[in-house]
Amino acid sequence: MKKLAVLAFALSAAFAGQARAMTVAPVVVIDEFESRVLELVNVERSFAGLSALSFDVRLQAAAEAHSLDMATHSNCFTHDSCDGTAWVTRMRGYYPTGGIGENIAAGYLTPEEVVTGWMNSPGHKANILNSSFKGIGVGYVYEAGSKYATYWTQDFGTLAAAPVPEPESYAMLLAGLGVLGAVARRRCV
Repeated sequence: MKKLAVLAFALSAAFAGQARAMTVAPVVVIDEFESRVLELVNVERSFAGLSALSFDVRLQAAAEAHSLDMATHSNCFTHDSCDGTAWVTRMRGYYPTGGIGENIAAGYLTPEEVVTGWMNSPGHKANILNSSFKGIGVGYVYEAGSKYATYWTQDFGTLAAAPVPEPESYAMLLAGLGVLGAVARRRCV
């Protein structure tokens, strides 16, 4: 079974000038499937005469965290976090200002399948082709034995993409990933 869900929310004006500190350190990992989704999305945008979306570490962290959250909670397929936290609140922890949007999907086996599914859905397509979006993060998690096995999240933002940290920051990122992995393994037990 395949499922799609879409949300778009423009808060640019509501949050303009309200700089809040990020509450979660970004995770900068983009795997082959996530990278391919970014590539396919940018092909669709180029067909529509739009500029390419840039990889954004803040949006990547938000997307990966949400896909992991859905994958590790068997009856959770929703934009809101599985603990009930509103999706906007969750995303603002990673991306404090600017307009935001999100596409989620489950059960699709390949990047090509999930992007085709999103492009065949008017709401998802509208997010992908939204000319105000400049950055993207893509989260993909495979969890054997879960309800859908594959969980996908695209998080979009209107601000210029945050740069990927310099190599000297990688040690801290790897330490953070180790902690995230330990938490994920503990949640599965």
